[in-house]
Amino acid sequence: MNQTYDYKSFAVLYVDDETQTASNFKEYFSDIFDVEIATSGEEAWQIFSKNPDRFAIVMTDQRMPASSGVELLERVRAARPRALRILATAYSDINAAIAAVNSGAIYKYVNKPWDPPTLEMTLKRGMEFYLVQRERDLLMREKLAALQRLMMTDRLLSLGIFAAGLNQHLRNSLTAVKTFLDLAPLQLQRENLDINNLRDPDYWKNFYSTAQTQMGKIVSLLQDIHNIPESSRVPLTDEFSINEIVQISCDCQKQAFEQKQIALSLNLGENISITGNRLLIQNGLQLLLDDEAANLPQGGKLTITTSPATDETGRAGVKIEINDYGVGLSVKTLNCLFDPFFVKKSEPAQYGLNLLTCFFIVYHHSGSMTMAQNGPDKASFHIFLPSQANLPNAREEQMFLERVFDMEKVWEKMLMES
Repeated sequence: MNQTYDYKSFAVLYVDDETQTASNFKEYFSDIFDVEIATSGEEAWQIFSKNPDRFAIVMTDQRMPASSGVELLERVRAARPRALRILATAYSDINAAIAAVNSGAIYKYVNKPWDPPTLEMTLKRGMEFYLVQRERDLLMREKLAALQRLMMTDRLLSLGIFAAGLNQHLRNSLTAVKTFLDLAPLQLQRENLDINNLRDPDYWKNFYSTAQTQMGKIVSLLQDIHNIPESSRVPLTDEFSINEIVQISCDCQKQAFEQKQIALSLNLGENISITGNRLLIQNGLQLLLDDEAANLPQGGKLTITTSPATDETGRAGVKIEINDYGVGLSVKTLNCLFDPFFVKKSEPAQYGLNLLTCFFIVYHHSGSMTMAQNGPDKASFHIFLPSQANLPNAREEQMFLERVFDMEKVWEKMLMES
């Protein structure tokens, strides 16, 4: 695998209280790396903390007036553990450097005065290590997300097959029971039996109503599960505004929110248009808001925010963040929230099919949908939709797997060299 690296994709921060040495470092290496310099630990920390994701390597002198280099690198490690840390030491500080290496505080140490060609190779190897490490982390996250989608899809397909079988075997039985329930009131009239003359007419009326409701749920549940995994080769060519779709979806749930006195706050950012299937996205958001309306407590609060965003692979798109303030969710609940049979209340309005359907609509648009618990009574849905919906084809999936395996080989090689 031929690997090329952009050494200026991330910055190198060099810290030395000797101004001339810091200037020499920038002069030597600014053509190869994106270099920032500082002359004290505090100045370096201010530069680093403004944008910590910018820096791949932090190199510092050990002996400085206010604080030592190891102390600065400890702060860097706490903020960004993946950033590589290099300590420049004189021979008299060798014990401090060894202790720092043993404690994991630094990646390498170099002797002062440093030799520019040797240091250039050290910085290049460090930058390569950082870039490979970052690529590996991104690929691992993609692998985990793909595995999650695969597991959920497989489960839904199995449920769909199971439901199709149930529909076929139970159709006659369900039809007979439903027919009996539908004809029961008429048959009672033919027998000249007035239900109001029974000893407890309310009991029979409530029992009849409950039986009809539960029968409808059984039929609806089987049909919903059967429909979810069906092929959804719908056109993804509509161009539409996400803010408009969010507004329409909220308007559809306005009455449900008002009945439960749920306070809805919309923070619609820049009006972004994406390409996909307008109707599918609108239906997905309505299902999600329908779920919120059913499960938020009386007087709850819901905020919806839209903003431009890019995902971890660099795709531009839009982020929809939905925060609800209700009873909160446990870790166990979060893990099974997209389970089609997950029940959030003792008397649910529905099972978890709404969330699962919304998840697959987003996935069909090559987006992502996650949920997190932020505090004891705040749950957040994060939906990312790319500007252009485009599901990967078989060749793209194969190329992705090849990238994963190649990156594993590079990672193992670099670890062995280190």
